[in-house]
Amino acid sequence: MVYINSVPVLHIDFERQVGIDMNNEQSDFISALHAKYASSLVQLTYRRIGDTELAKELVQETFLIACCKPTAICSHDNPAGWLFNTLKKLTMREMKRAYHSEVPINYDFADEHEESLLSMDVYIPQGLTDKERELILWRVNEEISFEEIANRRGVSVVACRKQVSRAFQKCRDLLSKEKVDSK
Repeated sequence: MVYINSVPVLHIDFERQVGIDMNNEQSDFISALHAKYASSLVQLTYRRIGDTELAKELVQETFLIACCKPTAICSHDNPAGWLFNTLKKLTMREMKRAYHSEVPINYDFADEHEESLLSMDVYIPQGLTDKERELILWRVNEEISFEEIANRRGVSVVACRKQVSRAFQKCRDLLSKEKVDSK
C-alpha cells in the first residue's frame, strides 16, 4: 500500500481485483476526493475512536463503498458530505460492535493442577470498585452466566451485560496504564 502523509492512498485495480466497473472519469473523481479528504477523514475518525489503524481502515472502507457506488457519489450534490456521512455510519457501527463485544480474559493454565491455580483476584489491578471486582471474578473464576449474575444483582440481563462489559473495560484500561507506568 502506498502512503501519503501517513494516509493510505487508494491504489487498486478495481476491475481486475474487486470486480468494480468504473469508468476513468469516475475513478479520477473518487481519487481526487481521496486525495483531498482522506487525511481529514482519518483525523476525524481517530478523534472518535482513538485508534489510528482502525481509523485508516474505516476510511479505506468508506472509499471502497464509494468505488462500489460510483454513480451515487459522482452525481451527489455534496460528495464530501456523502463521504463523511458514510464514514460516520461505519464508525458508529464499529463503536457499537466494540461496545457490545466481550473480550474474555484467558489464561492458559492447562499444565497446572486445578488445586494449585491462583485466584484471578491476584491479577485484577487496584482501582476497581468492589462491585466491578466481584463481577469480573464471577465471570472469570466461577464462569457464572449473565442471567445468574443478573439474578444475584437484581438487575436485567441487559444491564448486567453492560456492567460486566464496563468492568472488563475499566480493568483493561487499568492494566494498560500499569503497563505504560512500568516502562
